[in-house]
Amino acid sequence: MTSYNFGGLEKLPAKDQVKLLHRYGYNGIILKCATIEDFQNIDRHIEAVERTDNFRIDAIFERYNFEDPAQRRERWKKVVDKISGKKIQIWLIFGKKTEGVNDAFIERKLREIVAYAAPKGVEVILYPHSSCYIESAEEALPFVEKVNHPQLKLAFHLYHEIRAKNGSRLDEVMKRVQHRLGAVTLAGTDQVADYSSARARDSSTIKPLGQGDYDLRGFVRILKSSGYKGAVGLMNFKLPEAPSNYLPRSLEIWKRYQE
Repeated sequence: MTSYNFGGLEKLPAKDQVKLLHRYGYNGIILKCATIEDFQNIDRHIEAVERTDNFRIDAIFERYNFEDPAQRRERWKKVVDKISGKKIQIWLIFGKKTEGVNDAFIERKLREIVAYAAPKGVEVILYPHSSCYIESAEEALPFVEKVNHPQLKLAFHLYHEIRAKNGSRLDEVMKRVQHRLGAVTLAGTDQVADYSSARARDSSTIKPLGQGDYDLRGFVRILKSSGYKGAVGLMNFKLPEAPSNYLPRSLEIWKRYQE
């Protein structure tokens, strides 16, 4: 299992993030790249991983927010340059819907990103995210199908599928998208997202494994039947517990569910 560098990890230097995850039995990390500090820390994470046996950076995720300045929107190119040839995926979130941005724009931009990344050995993952242009795996699928490039795939995030009201039909969704699947992440979650506030939405769908009323064992069966063989990431955004508590416990539960 791999983990995002949220949930208290982001407060630690890069080398300590890697050290802590490795100590608790994780074999990878997923890096956020929201701020310039995150971007600068990519090199420090790469250095730390290169000094750590059986540990990797699985992915770096970037947001393409339509109203950001061009320099910020296009920073994905610099990220691709940093991870060229290192077998690290770049995950792309297209931000909130904005007037003047349509499906044709998304398709053109995806083609541009893949054309730049593929020769550098970087796989591109289209990242569905709640309250953004693409909110679920099924919404991502048509774009991936149209571009139809072997270096472009989509992500299946359990908590974002719950937020998209797909909790009762995850098996159906997975069967529709599994042939284009390139990344999977999960968290403990309730079966139905609480949309009374942004904070409630997050806390009801992102919990340590073993918490929430959604039966994660059912999702493990769905995932196994899909034939997916890649990394599975733990989402830990704004978890109130210390990493020393939720990291080992979540990994233990994940291993037990797999058995």
